[in-house]
Amino acid sequence: MKIIGLTGGSGTGKGTAAAFLRERGAGWVDADAVYRGLCAQNRVMLHALEAAFPGVLDEAGALDRPALAKIVFSDLEKLKTLNEITFPYIRAASLTEIEAQKSAPFVLYDAPTLFETGADAFCAKTVGVLAGRETRIARVMARDGLSPENARARVLAQPDDAFYRARCDYILENNGEPAALRAACGALFEKLIKGD
Repeated sequence: MKIIGLTGGSGTGKGTAAAFLRERGAGWVDADAVYRGLCAQNRVMLHALEAAFPGVLDEAGALDRPALAKIVFSDLEKLKTLNEITFPYIRAASLTEIEAQKSAPFVLYDAPTLFETGADAFCAKTVGVLAGRETRIARVMARDGLSPENARARVLAQPDDAFYRARCDYILENNGEPAALRAACGALFEKLIKGD
């Protein structure tokens, strides 16, 4: 099973890049979707989050994700704590989903914190999706309905482009038209199939 790590900050267009690669036959596991599923079902993880961040569970015991995001995206140490708590659960559930797609030529593991959580260790190659800061902020505002201040705080809490350029085997630039990204993804798919 060949696993390709796909990473980049909020608003870079990882999901769009993944969709273009999936059109060609790549498998895909979205770490954020895995996390959302765990937030709905894994009581042990939720209790660990409540212990670390009191008040993030509502009266029904459900995770208030916007409240948690507000806490962790304004404090890098708290973001690190969040990752330390959640990643073991996310990793185990993700690997189960990846294994279920063994017929694909490779499976994309779409994870914004791929390197920070050590998930790159089980990836054959890594791909970073990058976009300019203001482009990312605008996309995050449109996608998540955030204020400019909250969108900027989220983007600034994440690694800069140099972080990904230094660590990723491949870089996809996503500042322009979707057609340009689609073409770049097509070329990348061929390289990944050949093992270049």
